[in-house]
Amino acid sequence: MPSPSSDPATLAKFDSGVKVNVKDEDIYAHLPPAEAEILKRQINIPIVKAGWKTLYRYSTTNDIIIMVVSAICSIAAGAALPLMTVIFGNLAGQFNGYFAGTTSRAEFNDTIAHNVLYFVYIGIAEFVTIYISTVGFIYTGEHISGKIRSHYLEACMRQNIGFFDKLGSGEITTRITADTNLVQDGISEKVGLTLNALATFITAFIIGFIKSWKLTLILSSTVFAIVVIMGGGSSFIVKYSKQSLASYAEGGTIAEEVISSIRNATAFGTQDKLARQYDAHLANAEKYGYKVKFALAIMVGGMFMVIYLNYGLAFWMGSRFLVSGEIGLAAILTILMSIMIGAFSLGNVAPNAQAFTTAISAAAKIFNTIDRVSPLDPTTTAGKTLDHVDGTIELRHIKHIYPSRPEVTVMKDVSLLIPAGKKTALVGASGSGKSTIVGLVERFYDPVGGQVFLDGHDVSTLNLRWLRQQISLVSQEPTLF
Repeated sequence: MPSPSSDPATLAKFDSGVKVNVKDEDIYAHLPPAEAEILKRQINIPIVKAGWKTLYRYSTTNDIIIMVVSAICSIAAGAALPLMTVIFGNLAGQFNGYFAGTTSRAEFNDTIAHNVLYFVYIGIAEFVTIYISTVGFIYTGEHISGKIRSHYLEACMRQNIGFFDKLGSGEITTRITADTNLVQDGISEKVGLTLNALATFITAFIIGFIKSWKLTLILSSTVFAIVVIMGGGSSFIVKYSKQSLASYAEGGTIAEEVISSIRNATAFGTQDKLARQYDAHLANAEKYGYKVKFALAIMVGGMFMVIYLNYGLAFWMGSRFLVSGEIGLAAILTILMSIMIGAFSLGNVAPNAQAFTTAISAAAKIFNTIDRVSPLDPTTTAGKTLDHVDGTIELRHIKHIYPSRPEVTVMKDVSLLIPAGKKTALVGASGSGKSTIVGLVERFYDPVGGQVFLDGHDVSTLNLRWLRQQISLVSQEPTLF
């Protein structure tokens, strides 16, 4: 019997060019509850709500130590940057005092020399801390993403065949390559850059409040506006990123199946039809990709608009406080530059926010598979083994339905006895159930009714790994490893 990936129902779905989105409850509604439950558990995938903590579930103690050190360096580098505004403000004040005649030439030269050295010290500290932070986060990102790939492949190897009938091999390859790269992008150096930007923002506003709480408080309106814009934009980015990734995965499934069956596609002249099918999924992914970039563009553009509006507010209010004598020129310049640097740093968080949200979206799909408990797990030690196998196989009142095609009853009330030591040939037209019988003996699927026996023992009570080690199977189109 043809595999479910090449049956007419699946091909019809491909040829239609339209994604059929039907809930599992609807397609199993016509079956008795017990049969529907057997089919559902063979294809159901648990929904994992991924958060930022989920991304680091495979981090080791060594990874955590490196990330903590890298995070401290990122925060230190970010906090050191706004100190430049204090030095610059002091320099401006010294220039103002020198030209006003209140500062002597010797005092002026001495202050300039000290402040220049401070710039050098800050530059060296920035280089060292940023280097450690970048190297540390890139290392842990590579290590953790490598473990995610390993666990995902291991999880795929223990899944039952019905899982692949629904998911598709192309989607699996997309997950293990593209999606894990997205996760890696969200847990690597962008984490350091974000911590750096947040530290810069907080330190800059602390300096501003120390110099003049009144002017800084007025300029703090920038923060609330940016937070509102980022919060609204990020929700749309997460939503559309998930839909775009799903479309790419479905397109990958079609491409993989066409390439693996290229002889059939060429023999039947279906290249153009299958190419259009693939293009339909790419167009769907492109549509959601445009929406993601549109939301990101509005978010970034809105933040920069707020930042530049804040500059105008700073110059306007700063000039009023200067005229009234509440603060001096050095304090105004320090506050203005601190708020500018802090606002820009907060604005730089926005591009990284897309990497985080995309990584969480991709991780949710990956961990759905990793956390799935296979109903037919060949790696488990559960089940009994037999000391001796004769090889008598018996099917009693078998009723079988493929989980991916619940509308078709493949076998109904089939009983068959295959004696040990005999050559038994199953002859019939394509689709009559020959391969299905082999699949049931191998326990590729669970029948919805009846039992399969090996030497009088129900195969569902036997250890699955041991059972398959007793059987040799040469398929119609063998793949040689």
